[in-house]
Amino acid sequence: MKTKITFLTTTLLLSFMVKAQSVITVDNSVGSNAQYSNLQSAISAASAGDVIYVHPSEINYGTNITIDKEISLYGFGHSDPDKETMVSDFILSNNASNVIISGFHITDDIYTNNTSSLTNLVIENNQIDSDILFDSSGGVDNIVIRGNIVDQIGYGSTSSSRDNYTNTIISNNIVTNYIGLKNHQSISIKNNIFLSPNSSYPIFNAGDASGSITVQNNIFYYDSGSVLNPDADGVIFENCLTYNIGSGSLIALNGSNNLDNQNPNFASALDTSFDATDDYSLQGGSPAIGSGVGGIDMGIFDGSAFTFNNFGYTNGIPTVKITDITDRIAPGANLSVTINTNAN
Repeated sequence: MKTKITFLTTTLLLSFMVKAQSVITVDNSVGSNAQYSNLQSAISAASAGDVIYVHPSEINYGTNITIDKEISLYGFGHSDPDKETMVSDFILSNNASNVIISGFHITDDIYTNNTSSLTNLVIENNQIDSDILFDSSGGVDNIVIRGNIVDQIGYGSTSSSRDNYTNTIISNNIVTNYIGLKNHQSISIKNNIFLSPNSSYPIFNAGDASGSITVQNNIFYYDSGSVLNPDADGVIFENCLTYNIGSGSLIALNGSNNLDNQNPNFASALDTSFDATDDYSLQGGSPAIGSGVGGIDMGIFDGSAFTFNNFGYTNGIPTVKITDITDRIAPGANLSVTINTNAN
């Protein structure tokens, strides 16, 4: 009998190696022949600029994985029904500038723990069950957070040790709680979907005394029997949509060109919980089509070069999956195999 299998091809990973010194592979599965079985050991051995490819596994790669150098970390993905790459926490320590984290199921947090300034971070295609937090006295500048499923980004705190992030683009994410910030002057929050977000505020501007943040093209999707007010001080909504599938009502958004309590008509999302089988694209006739700033669609599919995918596969790294294989064949007969590929 033949056993059905799933695997990831790394042949085209070469496209990510142009600027890297070397590629390091990590796999903690039993019987693996990767260079390392321990992710923290692989990071410690890496040089600045290296790429670390972390294979899917049924075993979590660990708690408090600390990054202290310029590296790129690519996992298999977070929601494939067969395999995923799991880590409990990533800690960005001193010297963790120019870091990419992509394709992981992070069962707790990504957070900074440093005194020096960090720059140029990309956090994409991950499922983060808890928070992305920037608690560094030196601050973190030039950040891209996109394509993630994440509970919370930032606290929304005026504390000198919290929410020290600037020049940040937060786009094409599914957020399940809220986004908190204080440096509103240099943060963009655009084309996200908020699934059953915080009932008090989906976005909180702790720096509202010095000005407002304008958020654009976001969809806020609730399921509540209460009267909900998404507005918060220092937050202006522009070309955003709200909808409550529950029996409650929604206060109109503060701002302009918003669609209040209108069904976005997702292709297939039956409730407000993320499921990898849900399709958050917009059906024909959706009021969110072409209603964003500049005539683009609201929500996570905005027609940009970056494409959200439910499984967290890293854009540009192809996946190859055997979806059907003959269970039994006679000697000398042909083996029938169906293979699906996805280059994202």
